[in-house]
Amino acid sequence: METVGDVRFTSIALDRFGYPHISYSDVWNQSCKYAKWTGTQWSIETVDSNDFGCLFTSVALDNAGHPHISYHTSGDFDLKYAKWTGSAWSIETVDSEGSVGYYTSIALDHNDNPHISYYSSTNTELRHAVWTGSEWYVESVDSEGYVGMYNSLDLDSNDKPHISYLDLGNHTLKYAKRTGAVWEIDVIEYAYFYGYYPHTSVAIDRNDNPHISYYDQTDEDLKYARWIGSMWIIETVDIGEAPVGRAGAYSSLALDSNDYPHISYLDRAGGHLKYAHWTGRAWNIDKVDSDGFVGWWTSMALDGVGNPHISYSDLGDMGFRNGALKYATKADLQPPSRLLTLDIDPDTLNLKSRGRWIAAYLSAENASVHDINVSSILLQDTLMPERYDYQGDILMLKFNRQELQSLLQVGDSIEIKIGGKWEDRTDFEAYDYIRVINPGKK
Repeated sequence: METVGDVRFTSIALDRFGYPHISYSDVWNQSCKYAKWTGTQWSIETVDSNDFGCLFTSVALDNAGHPHISYHTSGDFDLKYAKWTGSAWSIETVDSEGSVGYYTSIALDHNDNPHISYYSSTNTELRHAVWTGSEWYVESVDSEGYVGMYNSLDLDSNDKPHISYLDLGNHTLKYAKRTGAVWEIDVIEYAYFYGYYPHTSVAIDRNDNPHISYYDQTDEDLKYARWIGSMWIIETVDIGEAPVGRAGAYSSLALDSNDYPHISYLDRAGGHLKYAHWTGRAWNIDKVDSDGFVGWWTSMALDGVGNPHISYSDLGDMGFRNGALKYATKADLQPPSRLLTLDIDPDTLNLKSRGRWIAAYLSAENASVHDINVSSILLQDTLMPERYDYQGDILMLKFNRQELQSLLQVGDSIEIKIGGKWEDRTDFEAYDYIRVINPGKK
């Protein structure tokens, strides 16, 4: 993980293996960065950088496991969006009207189209941007008051956006959801909000009802609100450690398969990362990390069996302007045993044959052949496929027959190797054995 820099605004998403992908701001180096666990190590790269920095990152993964990241660029004060195409980062400006793109939050719909909520400082309003498939559509969600900071976005089962956010002018926690062609806005609670800490986090349950975590700075407590169909139920989750309190800053909320809430957050009194989850009868609270001054800018996701994965910043002994990226989980991050089987057709290869193609069929166990980066494939470390096709769960590759034959020797059991990379950039190899003959030789 990153150990040097001013790490802020972490955001985490999990792929199909439960591996973490984290976007974050490296303020020292004025860049947006992206870290992911490959199964054996952390891979870290710079997504974008400028003379003033990239802030307020948020990440989501598409159906192919590729990251999409929203963020604010401090140099030109724009909302930017980056996505991994499979071979490179594609970056574009979404909104450049005034000073925009603060407190971004991204989610992808069922078609992998990105939705981004964010704050416009110029108009002091909450905005929502969505990619329609051909262009960005940008709209104002709420402009009544000093609204939109510390927002969080989630989509329901119909891809309708739901956003939690603050009205700092009126000291209110607010919630907006798309209903038809209009936004329906609700005030959840009046409380005193100020400064860096009162981040909200929203998650939508299986009945499309919202759940929201937030920091109430009036009482300096972690709060949790949920809509039950007719009213908001609000409760205090953690009041912090005596004698000071101050629990709940930088909260991040996720729901498990039972729609029970799980929340990561900072206890400012001791500088601890904490984690609270509802058991069905009570709140269970754990101190996850207290080694240093930890728990700033937390982000949490749950894997398929409900294990929490948390990214956060450790300010340590370096002070508020310096920090490291950290990650905590209860899950076992051992590499999955992804096995590939190779079948070469034909089983016997005549070196005098003048056919055009050799076919190779790849099938996978505990994985999908759709997760293979086809552009990385080499046969015998040399030949690239000239054609490929998916036949259900099998990847069919065609190689130039004459080029392969020039690499082979006669024998009853000749090893054929295909190597390449998965989309997560880990290597793979698969082998088959064929008979190679040359009828023209004695």
